[in-house]
Amino acid sequence: MINTVILDIGNVLAGFDYIGYMKEKGYENNLIKRLSRVTVENILWREIDRSNSDTIDEAIIAKFVNEDPEIADDIRKFLLNSYEIVREYDYASDFVCRIKRSGYPVYLLSNYGKANFKYAKDNFEFFRYVDGGVISYETGYVKPERGIFEAFVNKYRIKPCEAVFLDDMKENVKAASDFGFNAIRFKNIDQAIDELNKLGVII
Repeated sequence: MINTVILDIGNVLAGFDYIGYMKEKGYENNLIKRLSRVTVENILWREIDRSNSDTIDEAIIAKFVNEDPEIADDIRKFLLNSYEIVREYDYASDFVCRIKRSGYPVYLLSNYGKANFKYAKDNFEFFRYVDGGVISYETGYVKPERGIFEAFVNKYRIKPCEAVFLDDMKENVKAASDFGFNAIRFKNIDQAIDELNKLGVII
């Protein structure tokens, strides 16, 4: 029986449309492809999500710049302003509140570096309603690594089989399922509610 709901942030409660963000900033298509390849789509992005620094560390920026030195200035500017990419969905607070009104605590489990997370926590309304959470920078682990799931269950003393975890990334959903959670791959809000209902989480 499920008694706990755990939500990712990016592309579940808030959009992470980095391509759209770059287009808004007026970047040309070629630059968008290069920036995407060396930043968000790069395994190095996990270093940002692990970072416990109040700002994006210059040593981390240097690693990204080394991937494509010709666009060093653009890489640096993009990384330092990357907190702007994530934008809260209109439905986010209502979704959290609907789950809570049905009697379930709601926790967050998300990949986020400390510098960017501060902006989200200060500006996204849904944080007012969640019951807590574990963020990657707090643990040194990022999804889909097992350590972040271990940190979560150790913090809240829950049984994975009694919780459901929603995430948009296939590999994160698989890792959560392998760990023992009920897991749903989030595609859109209506689909997520329907799948929650099928698991007995009626909201």
